[in-house]
Amino acid sequence: MMLTSERGKRQKDTIVKILHMERVKKERFSGDVQVFSPSDDPSDEKHGINQEKLLCGKWFTKEEDEIVKDAVYRYIEVHNLGGDGLQKVLDSKFIPELRGCWKKIGKAIPYRPYIAVYKRAQRLFRMGEKGKWTEEKYEMVRKFYGEHGPKWKILADELGKDRVHVGNAWHRIKLDNLKKGNWAQEEIQNLFELVNANLQLKLFEEKKSKHGMLRDNICWSEISDKLSTRIALNCCNKWYRQLTSPMVAAGEWADTDDYRLIDALFELDASCIEDVDWDNLLDHMSGELCRKRWNQMVRQLSQHESKSFAVQVEVLAKRYRPDLVGAREAWDRKPVGP
Repeated sequence: MMLTSERGKRQKDTIVKILHMERVKKERFSGDVQVFSPSDDPSDEKHGINQEKLLCGKWFTKEEDEIVKDAVYRYIEVHNLGGDGLQKVLDSKFIPELRGCWKKIGKAIPYRPYIAVYKRAQRLFRMGEKGKWTEEKYEMVRKFYGEHGPKWKILADELGKDRVHVGNAWHRIKLDNLKKGNWAQEEIQNLFELVNANLQLKLFEEKKSKHGMLRDNICWSEISDKLSTRIALNCCNKWYRQLTSPMVAAGEWADTDDYRLIDALFELDASCIEDVDWDNLLDHMSGELCRKRWNQMVRQLSQHESKSFAVQVEVLAKRYRPDLVGAREAWDRKPVGP
């Protein structure tokens, strides 16, 4: 416990130093409480905040959660918002005089986007106010959606929960054929077909820099609806944590190389793995990396040990379709928009 406390103290000290280095104008009020000046220009450019260097898509630590709570309470105290100040801040978009308050509160953690601080605060202060999800509450969600659609803020207020949590609850129960546990090979094939089709459509759209569940601009909620057996989060995790090679994150491999590799093997039409000259398979990749990625792909196949090399290539060619190499390369070359 003492070690955890010391780590938390060190992290808070570090954040304090970062705040100081940011040189953001502050006003000192009564006592030692400091908040950002209401006259501060909210422009990130004027504050020298590099949007590209902001921490995105990472879980908040317990220490950061405490900083978020403290920042909210300090804002309420300094602005004399009274006993219902917390509710006012959480619903600030409906209160004209409080609009923009989250840009000030968010500066308590300057290395994260203020909108991420806002969303985290909403969850911290709203979650679990009336207990865990029960079948009765799930039924309320079903009935509400049937009558009003995804207007989760209304139901969230009634249930005492965050609207995001209510929306997540709906996504957990909306699929009639929802499955859990190991994925069937048919599901994996369907997932590939849906993602491949989705990426082909994205060629005609602006490519944006995103993270987490919006990586590659894939809309996982749409994928989930069409797949009908897995929620969006499970589809995303399956794709990036199991089907995508760890070598991509290490910078040794690219997603498009999967398609190039299978295209080369499909064209080679080898009857056994011994006939493959791995060193000359892809011009820009070593034979060692090509063979390593092949082994990873094969392990995703059901009963792969009993399948011949030619059959393995044939099955994988239905997933990493050779005719999509050009589309994947075009996507990689597409410039990232603002």
